[in-house]
Amino acid sequence: MAVRRTSEEEGSVSLLQFCALTAILRLTVAAPRETVWEIDPHTAKKHEIVQRYFQAWLPIVASWAGRVLYIDGFAGPGKYKGGEDGSPLIVLKAARDHSHRPKGEVIFIFVEAHEDRFEHLQAVVNDVQATLPKNFKVYCVRGRFNEQLQSVFRDLDEQKKKIAPALVFVDPFGFSHTPFATIARLLQNKSCEALITFMYEEINRFLGHPDHEGTYDELFGTAAWRRVLDVSNPDERRRQIHDTYLAQLQREAKFVRSFEMLNRGNRTDYFLFFASNNPRGLEKMKEAMWQVDKSGTFQFSDYTDERGILTLFGNTPDYGLLKGLISERFKGQEVSIEALGDFVVAETPFLRTHFKTQILRPMEVANELTVTKAKLGRKRGTFPDGTAMRFN
Repeated sequence: MAVRRTSEEEGSVSLLQFCALTAILRLTVAAPRETVWEIDPHTAKKHEIVQRYFQAWLPIVASWAGRVLYIDGFAGPGKYKGGEDGSPLIVLKAARDHSHRPKGEVIFIFVEAHEDRFEHLQAVVNDVQATLPKNFKVYCVRGRFNEQLQSVFRDLDEQKKKIAPALVFVDPFGFSHTPFATIARLLQNKSCEALITFMYEEINRFLGHPDHEGTYDELFGTAAWRRVLDVSNPDERRRQIHDTYLAQLQREAKFVRSFEMLNRGNRTDYFLFFASNNPRGLEKMKEAMWQVDKSGTFQFSDYTDERGILTLFGNTPDYGLLKGLISERFKGQEVSIEALGDFVVAETPFLRTHFKTQILRPMEVANELTVTKAKLGRKRGTFPDGTAMRFN
């Protein structure tokens, strides 16, 4: 593996091993042939999610960890044909310009397999290198992933070392070279989180091809995907493919959320899966997703109306849906406001900001819930910490 460091300082062996770690997480099947290409609208939205979450993740993790990692498993050329920043520059600039920039070591690892794109990536990263603080260490790595990452895992095992807290962006063009076993191994590190592009369109297209059976077994980490082969209804087929991968991630991480990305034909192109073992990480990722889709359906489409305007599905949360989820879960039960908030974040698409005023206040007015515990002086229709209620 060719490793080129953009900083003039020498790196330790362990840091080089961390560089190799990223070589896994990306797949180059069905990638564009050009060195640079036009950015798709849904890719721009995906980058917005990455940027928003990274900005929230960085100061939180850096507040308790002396070293943090951001790994981009398929960095690409760093810029698009129109001059738009790719994901490497987006996160570098977000970290550099952060109002709470960490003082500890922040390591950025960008992996690219194609030589021409790798050279372009290194050039654009070098252009911003001088503007970065000295505690930022940036590595550009040319290579593929899975083979490299497995080698790194073996080295870490032999040395009895663990990876530092990491946010890993797994963003392939296709579906090979990303075995689920590798994702699972990454998530065994409880301080590691993954944002994974699951290439539904290509996966669905080749699902029944006999040449890919072994690849799909590795991709899903199970043979359960074979049950989908006999499903002809497109919506049900999409749901089952999604849910099969979701179930696998839920075996390895406590909190998993997906975001559906639609193409110009208004069909599902891919899903973004976020996996974390930290409830705060889930909450911050959902906040990032809600900034992209304020309906809470977690979809973004490249479909355009006749005026050429991008269409985001929905403009407001479906509070009726949230009320139904809360009522079904807690009917006849007493629950604290804190536990209710945890349920909303972990078990529904919604946020903590979505249920006190919008759901609980009108339910109390309609006598659909009874406050059983409250601080002295609580005003009706408010639900501060320490409040408990029973749903009638």
